[in-house]
Amino acid sequence: MTTGKELKATLQKIEDGERFDIFNLLPDIAGGEAWAAEIKDCARSMADWLDDDRDYTLDDLRDLGGDWSNSECEDYYSNINKRVQDLSLWASNELDGEVADITGGGDGAYSSLTALQGVYLYVAMRQLWDAVADQAHQNTEEEGEE
Repeated sequence: MTTGKELKATLQKIEDGERFDIFNLLPDIAGGEAWAAEIKDCARSMADWLDDDRDYTLDDLRDLGGDWSNSECEDYYSNINKRVQDLSLWASNELDGEVADITGGGDGAYSSLTALQGVYLYVAMRQLWDAVADQAHQNTEEEGEE
């Protein structure tokens, strides 16, 4: 386990531009300035959610991801739409399966484009959080072993 303080130091490196292996853990569409900005924002947000003196496992970090992903979708539709377009989320077969699981295949409440874009953003942000958490935890542990 690693402390929040140790994780925050690694998250600061990610926010400063060190990517470790994050892009390899994201959908194939991930790349470019928009995704790099999202990675930095995620690292900054994750640091805000951590307590310095608490120990965190990777599962602890991932457990926080759902709440953060939800918070990323609590925005004006036009902002959600812009992020979906900027990140090319509509073009990802890798996201489609998870979106279909969440929406029940598009029936009911998720039958509109507006609703679906929110789900796509949630799924992408959840995957982003998990990728950043994985690399922050792994690279913090590796630093501690040196």
